[in-house]
Amino acid sequence: MNYSEGLAPQNFDELADWLLTVSSQFSPAELHGAIIGALSGTMRLGDEKWAQFGLAVMGAPIETMQQFGDLAASVLGSLAREQLAVLIDDDLAFQPFLPDDDETIEARTDALSHWCRGFLGGFAEAQAYLQKQPSQEQGAANAPSFSETVQEAISDLSAIAQAVVDDEGYPADDYEADMDIGDDPLAIESFLNEDGEAFEQEAGDAQAAEKNFMEIIEYLRLATMTIFTEYGWIEIHHQEESSPAALSAQSEGPNGTLH
Repeated sequence: MNYSEGLAPQNFDELADWLLTVSSQFSPAELHGAIIGALSGTMRLGDEKWAQFGLAVMGAPIETMQQFGDLAASVLGSLAREQLAVLIDDDLAFQPFLPDDDETIEARTDALSHWCRGFLGGFAEAQAYLQKQPSQEQGAANAPSFSETVQEAISDLSAIAQAVVDDEGYPADDYEADMDIGDDPLAIESFLNEDGEAFEQEAGDAQAAEKNFMEIIEYLRLATMTIFTEYGWIEIHHQEESSPAALSAQSEGPNGTLH
């Protein structure tokens, strides 16, 4: 993909390729998670600000910022706009950027943990950003409160972020996901032991481990969309006339602050 044209990476592998073009070994899952977390926390930026945000998340040295600043603005700005459009779309097609299924479950669980850490970091950064904004429209005048559902979802993502697979790479065999967010919180604790590590599983039970992992991913999708819908969208666009279509249109411009 020619990233010089400002095309946004569409998946984990493409974002990994772009990171290599800017000489970064940073986790593509964590970077994507950070952008989604920031969007879910009501952060709306122009391309240059998204570049600053992304490069800061990556811990890029000043030399990288100077060398790849324009490219980062083009690519990360496009990525943020596209992901915002996906989040507000009624098709519920949002997917976290994670390795393909042909990767080991160990590698995918590690990327999942990085994605959640990125999301939480981006969400926290958005809250700090809101506090610095002078206008009520940006949400600083009345810092939005979290609903119980949002608090539960964030708590569960925090637990997933602590997941570390065992040497065999298997998550918990007794993990059970509840897809009804807000009714019964996900029993994510059953995925982790008391040290925050994923329970070991017999090597012959890989199929069950795969099933459990996919349930976690599905919950992550639903939890992310719930946080965005109940907080990232509603809180900053609380006028009755606001609609997903209007928000999508507002996200098209590459320059300036997005509202």
